[in-house]
Amino acid sequence: MGPLVIIDTSVWVQYFRARDSVEGEEVERLISGGEVAMVGAVYAELVHGARDEKELRRLEDDLNAFPFLDADKWIWRSAGRLLFDLRRQGLAMSLADAFIAAIALEGGHQVYTLDEHFQRVPGLRLYAAKTG
Repeated sequence: MGPLVIIDTSVWVQYFRARDSVEGEEVERLISGGEVAMVGAVYAELVHGARDEKELRRLEDDLNAFPFLDADKWIWRSAGRLLFDLRRQGLAMSLADAFIAAIALEGGHQVYTLDEHFQRVPGLRLYAAKTG
């Protein structure tokens, strides 16, 4: 499996709220092209936001269609190291976002996000929506 796009929760939320938004249309394009990867932190955050059991089941069915990028001990080590390095610079990031960044860096994947703090991560490739 080559490099894919990890869609962060911030973009998924926009996609589910407004499919005709820039983010919604871009997520549809990425899904159609088979370019989307799922990671545990995003999966858990999205499932957590389900309003009821029916929506939860539908969401799980949809999310299970994407390749799942698993993490081993070294990904978690990288996430911890990233948090350590950022803290030493006086910067903060959540553990979930550090995990997303670490798994993306390890696999050469891009991250599609609306959260600016991902820009602090050295070497992380951020996905930009196509315009036009």
